[in-house]
Amino acid sequence: MKKIGNREYLTELNEIIDPAHTAVLVIDQQNDFCHPKGYYAEVLKLDVSMTRGMTGSINQLTTAARAKGAMVIFSQFVIGKGFATDSPMWLAMHANAGLKSLDQERFYTMDGTWGVELYEEMVVEPTDHIIRKYRASCFKDTFLEFLLKQRGIKTLIIAGQVTEGCVESTIRAARDTDYYTVLAKDVIGSTSRERHDRVMAGWLGRTPCPTTAEIIATWNGAG
Repeated sequence: MKKIGNREYLTELNEIIDPAHTAVLVIDQQNDFCHPKGYYAEVLKLDVSMTRGMTGSINQLTTAARAKGAMVIFSQFVIGKGFATDSPMWLAMHANAGLKSLDQERFYTMDGTWGVELYEEMVVEPTDHIIRKYRASCFKDTFLEFLLKQRGIKTLIIAGQVTEGCVESTIRAARDTDYYTVLAKDVIGSTSRERHDRVMAGWLGRTPCPTTAEIIATWNGAG
């Protein structure tokens, strides 16, 4: 911890991610985005190996967080039936991803479908919180901030996908809402390595970006 004048701020990783005031936020690890039979892989022919492959490490991070008493939150990106939750701008975005009709049955993360559910290999416990969202940022029109304030959370550890989309939107929203923001850099992923690397390069040095192992070691007093 350091001070400027009479104002204090946290500087060391062990202070920033103290489990007493930290939540792990796992963004959009869902079947349609991760599973080989999900919409991204099967319909859009996107490479989901990166996002699927980091599932085990995310489970390690959330297991350690629960053991230390840190809050664990998962977000789900949801598209309402009939695309009722889409504005004209989002309709245009979804048209680029294969939307052709408002009664189209197959699309990604449609409400009530298998694809919208958290990826089947994710470990989710009854004590965890699941935030449904309809836009990129986990803060936009959700009860996330209410949850964080009720628990006195100061820090968010970010994991999940996709780096250049919902992850970066949430990072910016978290910082604008005055949360210390830590990127667990080995469990953030995208369907494009190039876009992932470009975005992550922009955050290195601007906010803490430890690995999952470094976070767990810090919690265990070995960092």
